[in-house]
Amino acid sequence: MSAQTGILTPIQIRDKQIKGLETQFSNERNARRNDKEQFDCKCAECKNSNAQLKSIVQILQDEIARLMAENNAKKEEIHDLKKENSALEDKVSVLEGRMKKDSSNSSKPPSSDGLKKPHTFSTREPSGKKAGGQVGHIGHFMNPVIEAAAIIEKKEGVCTCGGEIEFGESYQTRRVIGVEIVVRETEERAFDGSCKVCHKAFHAAFSNQFNAPIKYGDNMASLVSMLNEYGNVSDFKTAEIINSLCGDKINMSPGTVVNIRTSLAKNLAQTVAMIKQSLADANLLCVDETGVRINGKLNWVNVYANDQFTLFEHSRKRGAHCDDTGSILAFFTGLLVHDHFKSYYKNKLATHSECNQHILRYLKAVIEIQAHKWAKEMVEFLLYAKAFKAERIAAGVIDLLPEEYTVLEQRYLTILDKGDTEYQAAIYGIKNIKRFREEFCLLKRLREYKDEHLRFVSNFKAPFGNNAAEQSVHVMKRKVRVAGGFRSEQGSENHLVIASVIATAKKQKRNVFKLIRDAFAGVPLFKSHGSDEPPLMASP
Repeated sequence: MSAQTGILTPIQIRDKQIKGLETQFSNERNARRNDKEQFDCKCAECKNSNAQLKSIVQILQDEIARLMAENNAKKEEIHDLKKENSALEDKVSVLEGRMKKDSSNSSKPPSSDGLKKPHTFSTREPSGKKAGGQVGHIGHFMNPVIEAAAIIEKKEGVCTCGGEIEFGESYQTRRVIGVEIVVRETEERAFDGSCKVCHKAFHAAFSNQFNAPIKYGDNMASLVSMLNEYGNVSDFKTAEIINSLCGDKINMSPGTVVNIRTSLAKNLAQTVAMIKQSLADANLLCVDETGVRINGKLNWVNVYANDQFTLFEHSRKRGAHCDDTGSILAFFTGLLVHDHFKSYYKNKLATHSECNQHILRYLKAVIEIQAHKWAKEMVEFLLYAKAFKAERIAAGVIDLLPEEYTVLEQRYLTILDKGDTEYQAAIYGIKNIKRFREEFCLLKRLREYKDEHLRFVSNFKAPFGNNAAEQSVHVMKRKVRVAGGFRSEQGSENHLVIASVIATAKKQKRNVFKLIRDAFAGVPLFKSHGSDEPPLMASP
């Protein structure tokens, strides 16, 4: 019966009917027992009455059996409905949790957020300081280091009283910095002649720079490469921009842009080989991978990076580079930082370190969806350990003492124990627990790979996260957003070669335009003896 309406449910009505029939049957049976002589009587009237009573009893028994069978069927139906309802509730919870996920609390890319602004989450306490630059902050402003090509002297104006102004020698200055695009054509003439001795005809040879009847110079090719490769401008738009900047004096085609890119990649092949060798010999290597489409098929770009170098390579299947005997991973023996992609653990020579930036995002999802306290405590612990490490490094410490690491490790395990308790309490009595699957996997991962997740405190050379590789992945993602993919493997390889050198040059604070121009001119990109130019490649 409903507590609010007082209305009996169908099940309660059937139970009441069955109980009434059972009572009626019991009363009839007692009456027969009390009047046993009447039942034993052999007269026609008693026999008739007895037959009628038996008939009534049989009808009541049949009705009771029917109602009980119907009641059992309804109970089974209710049980099935409850089971289905539980499964649907679990499915709804999973979908609701999925709707709450974005790039800030999962591995989803920022591009999937759309126009929705991710909810800001931070465990930092307010500092109490005003917003903006703090006292002692050095401001940034434009400070031109070039001499003025033209000077305009302003000696005009009228006083407010109407009197004439007599100007002196003192003045104030303001500057406007501009740029001019000048199309300059250089022609080399190779003259014909003859030998004064044997009178044989002779043709002067053209310089290496003039190896075609007409071609674009290194500056033009470098500008095209900057727009196309560094700026991720499409081939068609690159040609269109160049033609517009030159006042339509030239008519560059998208095919020419492709040829320039191919030529640049060929000139940078040796540089990329040296980048690969430097990464293989380094003590630290951050790795990641991202999917791209080549000729309409899903392929993978593998990223290798540290604070000095970046290298992009291509493979047809995810994880294929972990089995490739020619890959960097085949002989790398230093610290290998990654995002828990299991194939990286095939490298038994390296010391593995897991990215905790990903863990912070996963923990945020547990906080926002499951509202479990252990996740917030783990976030606070990881950020504390990160700050503690930074303080120790600032103090000149190169490693934690064993007892210091033990304290951090014990705190880490205590939080995981609390997480297991909260998880078990959440799933108690629930058959459908798919909604808690990700939390279970996270707890299991943090416990099984404890050493890898705490590597950043046990080994100060290990970073807290995998930012070096992830930031390099963004380079490739920006290209894919513009182009959508690559039409051929050769086109993708050319882009990966150029992108590797540009990303490395940026890390080493090199002028990208000058570096590309040197590559076209055949100038070595490495420091030569007596050169003041910083090396593109440094010792690992």
